Amino acid sequence: MNIVYYCFAGAHASVVASAIHCGILPSDRVPTSAEFISMPYYDRTSPALIGRPYLMGCDEKNNSVYFMGMWNQREKITCTIQSLLKIAGLQDSSFILQDAFPLINFSTKCGGLLSKRYSFTKVGRSLTIWGMQRQYPEFVKLVNSVKNRLE
Repeated sequence: MNIVYYCFAGAHASVVASAIHCGILPSDRVPTSAEFISMPYYDRTSPALIGRPYLMGCDEKNNSVYFMGMWNQREKITCTIQSLLKIAGLQDSSFILQDAFPLINFSTKCGGLLSKRYSFTKVGRSLTIWGMQRQYPEFVKLVNSVKNRLE
């Protein structure tokens, strides 16, 4: 099975969801700022990488877990991906595409804008982490719902 978490820029929501799914981030507590910063890809993906899935790792059942950004074209791109899978003869049941962007709060959006667009990385990244910590239980719920779909 292949699981793809996606969001706007592939820098925050999809990275966190895929990291939780792979066990890189804990599911039983809110991570510290240092844990977010040390995580691969968090607030580090460049705009040139939008639309490309990146492997975060594998989960405990050896499912491949990816993350990606799709700008504001999430619905169109997921429809395109599903159509291409059908054309290629791959079953929808071997892929889960999960939107993580709705869980992003205002502070994470503002922080991402400051960090990614205006290059105020230190302030922006701190703000994204603060927002992610407040929403973290919702990310754990999202990942658990995806894992339940795998059973």
